[in-house]
Amino acid sequence: MIARALALAIQLFSITGCALRGAGPLVPAGPRELPPLLDDLDLASLATAIERTVPVWERAGDAQSVAAARGLVAALEHETDASARRAIVGRLFQAVRVREPVLVTAYYEPELAARLKPDATFRHPLFRRPPDLVDVDPNAVDPTCRCGRLAGRLDGGRLVPYPSRAEIDAGALAGRRLELAWTDDPVALFLLHVQGSGRLRLADGRVVGVRYAGTNGRPYRSLAQTLVARGALPPGRATLPAIRAWLADHPAETASVLAENERYTFFRLADGPPVGSLGVALTPGRSIAADARLVPPGTVAYLRTPSFARFVVSQDSGTAIVGAHADVFLGAGADAEARAGRTSERGTLYLLRVTGVPRPPTRE
Repeated sequence: MIARALALAIQLFSITGCALRGAGPLVPAGPRELPPLLDDLDLASLATAIERTVPVWERAGDAQSVAAARGLVAALEHETDASARRAIVGRLFQAVRVREPVLVTAYYEPELAARLKPDATFRHPLFRRPPDLVDVDPNAVDPTCRCGRLAGRLDGGRLVPYPSRAEIDAGALAGRRLELAWTDDPVALFLLHVQGSGRLRLADGRVVGVRYAGTNGRPYRSLAQTLVARGALPPGRATLPAIRAWLADHPAETASVLAENERYTFFRLADGPPVGSLGVALTPGRSIAADARLVPPGTVAYLRTPSFARFVVSQDSGTAIVGAHADVFLGAGADAEARAGRTSERGTLYLLRVTGVPRPPTRE
C-alpha cells in the first residue's frame, strides 16, 4: 500500500527537495595536503567518542575501523609533531576532503520547565509520535533516487501530507491523548523541536529526557531565514540570542514566525544521555551530525575552521543537515546554548576512510 502511494508522495513532498543539494564532491587528500592535525580538545573525549562507536563497527564486521580508530587515539597521545601526525593518518586511513567549504554550526541539549498536566501557564504540549504517521524511504524503491525520507499519513491507500505546525498548534492532534508534557515557553519548545532531544525539568525537581521520534515530514524553515526574509534582522546577524531578543520584543508576531516552519517534531521519553541517529550516546565537542549521503555514519573525520581544529565522529543526523554541513554537538545547559547560537562559519572537513573498507564512491 505504501509503495503504491510513493509516486504521489514524492510529488506532494517535492517542495522539501529530494536531491542532495549543496554537497560538494569528495576529493583525495594525501598526507602532505592535510593540515597540522592539531586537536583543541582533550584526547580522552575523542577516545570516548571512538569507544561509543566501536559496537557499531563490530556489529558491521568492520574490525579494520575499530583497529584504525583505536590506533589513531593511541598514536595521538604520544605524538605532537605535525608531520608525524599526518604520516600516522596516512598510514591508518585514506583521507578525502569535502571540496566545498563546509557550513559548520552547533547544537545542544536544551532544558525546559515542564508539567505533566496543563494549566494556564504550561499550555504548550510536547506530542508523542502519532500512530498514523508513516515514514517512506524512496531509495528502497528506486536506489538511484538519492532522496531523503518522506513522512505523511495514509488516506484511502494514498500517502498525503501530515498536518503542518500551524495546524497542529491549532488543535489538529487534540483529543488523541498524545501529549507527553506541557511547557510554558513556545520559543523554547520550538528550539527543542530543532535540536531533536532535551530535558524536561518538572515541578518536583525531577528531570526527564525526551528524544526524537520523528517529524511530520513538512518543509523546514529556520527562525533566522524567516526573520531575515521579513526584514526583522539583517543577514549575518540572526544569531540565536538576537532571535530570542527579537521574539521577546514582538510577542504578537511570535506565533506567525514559528508557523513559517511547517515541520513539527515528535518525541518519546528516555533516560540517559542524548543518543544520535547512529544509536550511540553523543560526546560533547566530538559528535557531529552530518548528511549520511555525504558522510557515512560512524565516519571519523577531522574538522578545521576558525573556531575548531579537532577530530570528530559522525554519530548523528538531522532533517536540516543537508549536503556540506557539519553540526557539532556541544552538550547541555545555558553555556552550550549560547555557544551553539554563536556558531556559524565555513570550514574544511576531511573524512578518514579505512583502507579496504567499502564506502560510498567518491562523486566527481
